[in-house]
Amino acid sequence: MKNKGIIILFVLVGLGLVGFSTATYTIKETQQALVLKFGEFARVESEAGLHFKKPFVENIVFVDKRIRFLDTPELTVFTKDQKQIIVDAFSEFRITDPLALYRAVQNEERAERRLSVVINSNLRKVFGQEDFKTAMSGERKTLRQRIKNSVTVEAKELGLEIVDVRIKRTDLPTDNSEAIFTSMKAERNQVAREIRSRGEEQSIRIISKAEREKIVILAEAEKKSQILRGEGDAVATKTYADAYGQDVEFYAFYRSMEAYRKAMRSSNTNMVLSPDSEFFKYFGKMNGKK
Repeated sequence: MKNKGIIILFVLVGLGLVGFSTATYTIKETQQALVLKFGEFARVESEAGLHFKKPFVENIVFVDKRIRFLDTPELTVFTKDQKQIIVDAFSEFRITDPLALYRAVQNEERAERRLSVVINSNLRKVFGQEDFKTAMSGERKTLRQRIKNSVTVEAKELGLEIVDVRIKRTDLPTDNSEAIFTSMKAERNQVAREIRSRGEEQSIRIISKAEREKIVILAEAEKKSQILRGEGDAVATKTYADAYGQDVEFYAFYRSMEAYRKAMRSSNTNMVLSPDSEFFKYFGKMNGKK
């Protein structure tokens, strides 16, 4: 009897635990719960902690309420001027209306797939309204806001709030990159040639101006040197004349000495002259007479 009582006790405890587990559920801080009664919406519970439900009658669908990230695959779009580009984007969102999400797509996984389609559709629409230059520029704040606004309207029907839509990069398709880069390179080369041509033209102009200034400066210098040389010669001539006037004999002697010095500058100078040459006037008597 005693063993039978223990067995019954264990059975009752087990049934109690099973009943308790089927009648309760726990909501975490990061979750909210959608309570369904026979598959139909009953209520939404968002307070964390232990909650009770009707066993076998109510079913619980847990929904994450944190901000989530959705990284969409790279997308090929066409700009307004029919240029093809690749757009890589991601979004940040959170579930604000679990009932709308459940009625629209049943669960979070389907919601993400649906949101990915909505984002891609709006990326095509917004980029299709812009020209290539704007789409490829680094200033994308306006584009991002327009995409976010468009996505927000459709995401609201899924019970989602769009926190942000960001564009990681915009790039050219591999097939088009080489042709566009070649075109850009040719354009840059043309600009470089024009700049180089203007530089060479300016260089020639500067060199010509410098040559003209050089000729003028040399001419002025030559003119001044001629004037100075003439003035020097005049002073020298006057000095010689004054010296000649003071002592004619000494001046003649000095001029003869200068002539000897210049003529016999080299140690091996050979000269063939007549003994009675005027050149040897002062090789005779000290008074210069033969």
